[in-house]
Amino acid sequence: VQNVDNQLVVINELPMGMYLRGLAEATNSEPIEKIRTVTILARTYARWYMEFEEKFPGKPYNLDDNPDVSQKYLGYGLESRAPNVVQAVADTAGLVVTYDNKIIKTPYFSSTDGTSTRSGEEVWGWTHTPYLQSVSDSLCEATYFSGHGVGLSGCGATAAAENGSSYEEIIKYYYQDTEIEVK
Repeated sequence: VQNVDNQLVVINELPMGMYLRGLAEATNSEPIEKIRTVTILARTYARWYMEFEEKFPGKPYNLDDNPDVSQKYLGYGLESRAPNVVQAVADTAGLVVTYDNKIIKTPYFSSTDGTSTRSGEEVWGWTHTPYLQSVSDSLCEATYFSGHGVGLSGCGATAAAENGSSYEEIIKYYYQDTEIEVK
């Protein structure tokens, strides 16, 4: 417990694997390849903000459990009822997404309107993220955008996994010219 901006804040300090087992970015009932995909992206996203850029400058933590500003962390309660999430964390231990052998930012969101994702430049003006290009998201059967539209479409990833795509195929489709490796 620390005083942050004159408020007492509970900070949960834990190893990455334990953190990911309590992350509610994919549900236990989704296809396992989609859960593996999101696990790798969440690990990469967390590592980016732990190692390269502060998401919350001046704060004594790297991420927040508020999904509007970070990732949706529910902790052990989720872990105890989500064995597929726990398995996906074990299956993908240490894997991160890289571009030019460097860990990258891996934003992801819920769904497009079934047309295409948006580029990092289009949404945030990022000119240094060539792997965040607009790609077709025709597998997503949603009718509206839910989220910023950059990177992985959760809806498209679910459909791709249901159609037999592996986590590697899904990631490399949504994040152009990237690799998945242990770092």
